[in-house]
Amino acid sequence: AALRLPAPPTARWAPPPPSSARWQHPPCRGGARRPAALRAGGEEGPGLEEPPVRTLLIDNYDSYTYNIFQELSVVNGVPPVVVRNDEWAWRDVYNWVYKKRAFDNIVISPGPGSPSCPTDIGVCLRILCECGDIPILGVCLGHQALGLVHGAKIVHAPEAIHGRLSEIEHNGCYLFNHIPSGINSGFKVVRYHSLVIEASSLPEDLVSIAWTASPKMLSFLDSDQPDNTPFWGSLNNLSITDPSERINNGEVPITINNTSKPDGHKIVMGIKHSSMPHYGVQFHPESVATHYGRQIFQNFKRITTDFGSQSSLFQERKVHSIGKLESPQVPYMTKYFLSILQINAIMS
Repeated sequence: AALRLPAPPTARWAPPPPSSARWQHPPCRGGARRPAALRAGGEEGPGLEEPPVRTLLIDNYDSYTYNIFQELSVVNGVPPVVVRNDEWAWRDVYNWVYKKRAFDNIVISPGPGSPSCPTDIGVCLRILCECGDIPILGVCLGHQALGLVHGAKIVHAPEAIHGRLSEIEHNGCYLFNHIPSGINSGFKVVRYHSLVIEASSLPEDLVSIAWTASPKMLSFLDSDQPDNTPFWGSLNNLSITDPSERINNGEVPITINNTSKPDGHKIVMGIKHSSMPHYGVQFHPESVATHYGRQIFQNFKRITTDFGSQSSLFQERKVHSIGKLESPQVPYMTKYFLSILQINAIMS
C-alpha cells in the first residue's frame, strides 16, 4: 500500500485513473517523436533546437543540489527552479505544476536522513503520491522516497558508503540509454548513503533497473582510466531500442536470492514505476566522478519530452510561465537566474 500524507484543508486533487494502455519509453533510432512544441508548429527539419524543459528541483537540504542544478541548466536549456522541501506546501506545488503549468518534470534531490522522517523529506512524498502524470527523477534520498511511497522497505545498507565508486549493471531501461553495463564496462558511479531499498521488498509496481555489479569498491584514480570494452547500449555497439520490442518490456527485476548462492553485493541502484514516468537512482549522477552522469539527465529529458508528446497536459503548458515565478516562496538565487533568462530573451 502506498504511503499517503494528510490532505490540505483545500479540495484535494484526485489523479486521473491509470490508462489501460501502458506508456512506452521513446525509441532510440529512426522514427523518434519530435517534442510537442516543434510538432505543433509543423517544423520537422533537421538542426532545429528542442524547446527547453522546465524542471522543478526539490532541495532536501543537500550540498549536491546545486551540482544537479548546474547539470540540468546545461541539459534542459534553462535553469531549474529550486525549492526546499519545506518551502512549498502541496497546494503551492499543485498551483505551479497543474494550474500554471510552469514545469515539465520534477527532480527530487539527495539529502540527509530518512525518507520516512517528515522533517527530512518534506513535501516530496506527497509529490510522488499525487503527480502520477509528471515525469519525476529521485536521486539518493529521492530514490528511497519513491520506493517508500509504493511499499518498499528502506533498510540499512550492508555498510555505509561515503564518497566511493561502484560499477553498475542495468537492464537497458531508457534512463540508461547509451550507457554501458557491468563489470569493466566503464559505468562507474559515486555513492553516498547508509540506507537502501530492500530488493526483496519491491512491490509489483516498482521494477529494479540497476544494481551494483560487484562488491568491489573502486578508487578515484582508477575512475579516469579509459575502457574500450564493447557494451550493450553503447554508441559503438547496439543502441537500446524501444523497450516494447523486448520480452517482458525489457525489464529484468533483480532478486537477492535468485540462485543457490545469495548475491548480497547486488544493491538496488535504480528503480522505475511500471506505469508512471517515475524513476530513482541511489547513486549521484551529478557528481564529477560519476561516469555518464550527464547522459542520465539527457535521457530523463528525452523521457520527459516523449511523455509530453503523448500528454495533452504537457502540450498545454505555458512556454514562458516560468519567467513569472515571482512568489516570495521562490529562493533568491532562483529569482536571479530567472531574471537573467528574461534579459536574454529580450536581447535575443
